[in-house]
Amino acid sequence: MRTTSYIYRGQHRIELEKEAEFFTAILPQADLIRELREKNEVQQVKRVFDNVYKVKTTDADQDGMMTLLRNNEGVGCVCHHAYRPLGDPGTRYYLTEKVIVGFEANISVQEKEAVLEAHGLRYVKAYAGLNDVYLLEVTATSGKNPVKVCMDLIERKEVRFAEPNLINRYESYHRPSDDLFGLQWHLQSSDDIELVAGADVRATQAWDLEKGKREVIVAILDDGFDISHPDFQGAGKIVGARDFIDNDLLPDPSAQTGDFHGTPVAGVAIGEENGQGIVGAAPGCAFMPIRFDLRADDNLMFEIFEYAGRRAHIMSNSWGPVPVFAPLSSLQYEQIIDLVEKGGPDGKGCTILFAAGNYNAPLKDMNNRNFEWRHPSQGLRVTRGAILNGYAAHPHVIAVSASTSLNSKAAYSNWGKEINFCAPSNNFHPINPQARMAGRGIWTTDNEDSGLGFTIDSRYTGRFGGTSSATPLAAGVVGLVKSANLNLSATEILQIMETTADKIEDPNPDPVLGNTKGSYDANGHSEWFGFGKINAEKAVKAAIERLPQPEKEEEPPTPVPTVTEDAAIRIVAALVNPRGREAGAETLSILNVSDDPINLDGWQIQDSRSRTDTIGNISIAPGMMQTFVLRNAKLTNSGGSISLLAPDGRLIEQVNYSAADARREGWLVKF
Repeated sequence: MRTTSYIYRGQHRIELEKEAEFFTAILPQADLIRELREKNEVQQVKRVFDNVYKVKTTDADQDGMMTLLRNNEGVGCVCHHAYRPLGDPGTRYYLTEKVIVGFEANISVQEKEAVLEAHGLRYVKAYAGLNDVYLLEVTATSGKNPVKVCMDLIERKEVRFAEPNLINRYESYHRPSDDLFGLQWHLQSSDDIELVAGADVRATQAWDLEKGKREVIVAILDDGFDISHPDFQGAGKIVGARDFIDNDLLPDPSAQTGDFHGTPVAGVAIGEENGQGIVGAAPGCAFMPIRFDLRADDNLMFEIFEYAGRRAHIMSNSWGPVPVFAPLSSLQYEQIIDLVEKGGPDGKGCTILFAAGNYNAPLKDMNNRNFEWRHPSQGLRVTRGAILNGYAAHPHVIAVSASTSLNSKAAYSNWGKEINFCAPSNNFHPINPQARMAGRGIWTTDNEDSGLGFTIDSRYTGRFGGTSSATPLAAGVVGLVKSANLNLSATEILQIMETTADKIEDPNPDPVLGNTKGSYDANGHSEWFGFGKINAEKAVKAAIERLPQPEKEEEPPTPVPTVTEDAAIRIVAALVNPRGREAGAETLSILNVSDDPINLDGWQIQDSRSRTDTIGNISIAPGMMQTFVLRNAKLTNSGGSISLLAPDGRLIEQVNYSAADARREGWLVKF
């Protein structure tokens, strides 16, 4: 008798153990599936492939439920245990009733048919293009499940390989049907012109786990939003909209004032998955559009932040000062601390993100004396004093720099010790707008219908970029992280984002300043990339790992029964592994060594995992032996113990057997 079960997959031999709670059943009728789901012993019935369903029961109910299904009148369901690799609870194999067999070369048809006859196999098909490889069906005549049939077949000289026809379950990397998604390389990239695989944030992999929950609110603070845009529609999509310019609830852009920035920013973060246009990093999250004209005094900025920071979980800000000395007021400096620590609708803190800026400038340089930069409308300028971006340099704010489609530094991206991490965006020269810089633009929403746009006559553009695009992309990923674990605080989210970021490197010097800051220091920080490029998949997984685990109920200690040394009952033999199916066929034999008859009503047979069979009203005459078929107790092939307990729990007899004792299939183990 074999000590363990195993299968081969290719050249790999995999030792197996049975799953205690799962088995597969071929359920051809819908009414049978419904009936099965209604049974108290059944916890789950779920289709895994075709008409094969996985059924979850307790360990004690599994064999009984499989027997019930096999004996079902008119159907006779095929059931098999589920297996897993020995010692690997995270992997599970589901069986069909078929096996795949490859015969050795030069085996005749008659010899193949003899193998099928010997093992009760039915021919299903041959595989075109493969010599002597067949799909075969295990039948009741086989007397064994597909795993054991394959174990028998592989020992035959005629057989080259024999493997169960397992059900493979593949993860689908979610790809939206939105027609411009294929152009959104920042979400999913591959090697191409001015593009490298891995330049993206692994959004599709993250979406397999979490696409954003409506209850998680991402606030975008910017100059105007086309809230009629198709990619901002959906039940509960827009919440808490506010216009601090017109003092109303309609934050629409204005062609007169040139409001064209907020719409593409929002699309990068939360564009809805709706089968058209683009999709945002967190398509399932809610969108809070906050409009202001990028000019405000300290008091108004406080009001704007107070409104958004108490109502939203995330605030994305794709704006900031030019490279000058621009520290925050004490009012807003302290407000930001309070919002990050205590803000948000759940009081766990509002995550506040700021764009680093597009001047290739340091966020903080108190010793600057001569920094040249290009203003978008005023041309070249020089700052001769200290430089400080008070927002991005705030220790409670997340400062986001930009990488390119080539996984390098965006030439324009501001930098410094204050950068937390980077996100993909476009590329351009910070001083000479005519200079060619390799890198693709970002596809997102545009607002041509109601204001200026990046692309003429289109509600979408592929010309967006800057840290204005990197920041809402990061904000969207934060939305996924928060959605995956609503218990996370803003501080914990920042920690997750930093520790899961990818350490991209750029050894090339800055094209303007000649700096080489694309590597990481002893703390894992780069002045160009912060702690690395955001990785949505890793961040979401880390968030899920922090979910609180249900408390395990402590099992009461198993009482140690008192052994009765002069007991008149002895265990004399056990059938550990009978030929054919094991469930309901393993036996235990006991002997009355006294001179008087003994009634065993209420006595128990127990295996090493405390699975128990209770004996009924049976008497054993003096010197006689009685054999019991085990229903609940199971005798594992790898060795174990068998105990006989009196009705009051006293241990009457216990025997142990090893794997070697149980080696010969169908033979009694004697004690």
